[in-house]
Amino acid sequence: MDGAETILITGIFPTVPGAEAIAFGRDGIISIGQQDEVIAHASARTRVIDLAGAAVLPGFIDAHTHLINTGLTRIGFSVDLVGLPRAHVIAALATACRARGPGEWVIGRGWDESGWSDHSYLSRAELDRASRRNPIIAVRVDGHLLTANTTALQFLPPSVPSDQADAHTGTVREDAMMVLLRAGAPDEATMVDALHAAAHQAHTLGITSAHAMAAPPEWRPFMRTRGELDLHIILYPEVSALDHLRTLGIESGFGDEWVHIGGVKLFADGSVGAQTAAVREPYIEGGHGTLIYSDDELRRLIATADAAGLQTAVHAIGDRAIEQVLRVHAQAGTNPELRHRIEHFELPDEGQLVRAAKLGLCASMQPNFAANWSGHGGMYETQLGPDRDRRIDPHRAVLAADIPLAFGSDCMPLSPLYGIHAAVTAPHPGQRLPVAATIRAYTAAGAYLARMETKTGTLAPGMDADIVVLDSDPSAVPNRISNITVMMTFVGGTLVYKKERS
Repeated sequence: MDGAETILITGIFPTVPGAEAIAFGRDGIISIGQQDEVIAHASARTRVIDLAGAAVLPGFIDAHTHLINTGLTRIGFSVDLVGLPRAHVIAALATACRARGPGEWVIGRGWDESGWSDHSYLSRAELDRASRRNPIIAVRVDGHLLTANTTALQFLPPSVPSDQADAHTGTVREDAMMVLLRAGAPDEATMVDALHAAAHQAHTLGITSAHAMAAPPEWRPFMRTRGELDLHIILYPEVSALDHLRTLGIESGFGDEWVHIGGVKLFADGSVGAQTAAVREPYIEGGHGTLIYSDDELRRLIATADAAGLQTAVHAIGDRAIEQVLRVHAQAGTNPELRHRIEHFELPDEGQLVRAAKLGLCASMQPNFAANWSGHGGMYETQLGPDRDRRIDPHRAVLAADIPLAFGSDCMPLSPLYGIHAAVTAPHPGQRLPVAATIRAYTAAGAYLARMETKTGTLAPGMDADIVVLDSDPSAVPNRISNITVMMTFVGGTLVYKKERS
């Protein structure tokens, strides 16, 4: 490679000490280092950009996203309920019902009762006040619980277990949720539009690669947009696709630079907010959450994926679910080279950390969870008590146990800088990491979990030119990282986002 298409000069490179400039093109990074050395790679066609002290990092890799859901809110298909007070949630849903007309589905996403003065969930009666002429479902921020109005509840079959759907309150959990979400699902063209909107948002946030967790209806839109999004997608279909992938001989890594298979996604338990995360000690209000599978069922799925060369990404939040996942990996003798993942990994104990490391498992965690729900008076304390609140999301202990740790957002919100700020300033010491370690978790570690560390995640000659430019070095403003502005995002050497001057 020679003759750079773009050279960035007078920059700060927090992950490459001493560097001042970088030269790159669509074939990758050509040179990084002292400015006089890098500028030698310029030609008549080279675009030279003076950064005037802006910070240059590897493009952010979000290791756990739900891009289509994010995009559906961006394009207005779903009603954005994030951060709204209870009364405003009902008003927003009522407005959407009037706009769409009688009989049309209205789906809201992102409400969170933990920030309300009344910590009770939304109720069927409240959604009925918004409308009974439309089926309405309002999905809690964690995606493991929703509230439905009377009209929407009629779409549930009588066979739904009573612990998953309460007709009186309208609360619907886990598998029963999927029945209603499928009933009100958008068509494929709408999902394609949503992906384009989500990719644009990702670019504005400095994201160049996204590990996308995908329910069955979403797989085709990802394939239809392959190469159009200027975003590297590592796709994790839900485990219902396992037999199909095996029949076709598809292993982790199958695909191209724009969309390839990362592995398969499984759920071992639910969430703390829905009180379905499987915990040893009961919740403050009682109950121990739910294990989705028996040991035999989970072992069969993980062993089958492992034998097929497919990485597994197992959602496990509570300590009881984490214990089950560790137990079945040990029994199945899974291959560490596949870098099997535990998603969220929120309540491991010290012994579980040691065992996870010995099994060669990786952790995919979301530091924004601690920012949103940990600390005095937060949801974790009110649901689990102060002791478990102090122990939840133990990022520091995970790294100390030599477990590969990647960070993602779970789209709560889709913002690496928010997540980096959250990890650096988390409420409890065990949740906090230094800036440099947090940046690695949002860059190089995400590449490692996807087995892409030789292509992206770091700034070095020969690597893909996935680059983000920030107006400030996060290390210089550790208490204001969430206020840093993304100035430019390059994916594969192409400028996909540049902040307009105000």
